Amino acid sequence: MNTNFNFEVLKSKIEFAVKTCFKENIQKYGSDICSFALISDDGAMTVVPFTNTKTHLKKMQAQNPEHKDYYEFEPAEWFTSNGANEAFNAICKMVSLEIDNEELDFEYFRNSLFESCVEVLEKLRTEVFFQKELGENLLVQFNILDTDESKDNLIHWTKRLNDSTYVKRYQDYMTQQ
Repeated sequence: MNTNFNFEVLKSKIEFAVKTCFKENIQKYGSDICSFALISDDGAMTVVPFTNTKTHLKKMQAQNPEHKDYYEFEPAEWFTSNGANEAFNAICKMVSLEIDNEELDFEYFRNSLFESCVEVLEKLRTEVFFQKELGENLLVQFNILDTDESKDNLIHWTKRLNDSTYVKRYQDYMTQQ
């Protein structure tokens, strides 16, 4: 039981959506942006963008100084999940329709979906897309909401998507979890 799902088409759609989303958020928040992430769920039915701003991060950290790293590294706590809403809704519909396939090898599909998200973000990082648009470096992540995903996988993805400064801080955060 496998899938005929075309992950190359999915990656193309994710890349378009990420670029559109990031550019829309640059127009709204400019250089206040400090982080960008794609998020999925354990059921592999969603792909959603999250963007954080320096203003929001500082506010949350000031309100909860004992959870400073949490607000930096947990995208669900970030400022907004808006941007390229139609494109991301279409992606979610595309993947959720495949989840309904009774012949689906779920683990294969889930792992391929997650890897596709990371590959797109990694490609954009390699192309220096985020840095060119923002004018500075930022934290880029792929994460899964409400998951038992191994810390090693989350750290590995963060290593693929960031420079050593962010990676070291993220590793320190994850060892405290």
